[in-house]
Amino acid sequence: MCLSGLTQIFYGLIMTGSAILTAVALFTPSWNTVEDNVKGLVNGDPSNWNGLMPWTCINHSQGQTCQDWWGNLPGGTRCVVVCMIIALIVQIFAVIYNFLTCLACCCKKYIIHPLTLFAVISTILLLIAVIVYAATWNNFTVQPNTTTQLGYSFWLAVGALILSAADVILGALTVFLGEHCC
Repeated sequence: MCLSGLTQIFYGLIMTGSAILTAVALFTPSWNTVEDNVKGLVNGDPSNWNGLMPWTCINHSQGQTCQDWWGNLPGGTRCVVVCMIIALIVQIFAVIYNFLTCLACCCKKYIIHPLTLFAVISTILLLIAVIVYAATWNNFTVQPNTTTQLGYSFWLAVGALILSAADVILGALTVFLGEHCC
């Protein structure tokens, strides 16, 4: 097995991990944790949703509720949602393209160049999402006795960002090895 093929396998595994973390972060409800001293909060209240995308909008596509959800999102959070969705699409495409190029038996050195580009685009989109959310997360404090902290979904997105950034280096190494070794 040639070195570029080995690095492609690692690239695919890391990009798959990044895509999984991105998807989990996108659909889980804890981008921030609200610690409220006020009693009587109902768990099912949509105003208490601390995630980016309510699963009910994805699962059932019940029009009115989801339209209200998108219409009520602040501009910064809309940017985060869009960046996360596009990053997930790019990551999935990168995994598929990587798999297809692994199957190529000849001319591989000419078709593996987009791997680095996919990782760069994914990294930039995740970086924008993380920075925008981190800059605006404190705006979720609604009550005077309420404090917020960044939740596990945010940290999953940071993990996806780290994996995607590692894939930039691995993609560049794959292209280098594909052009110069085998």
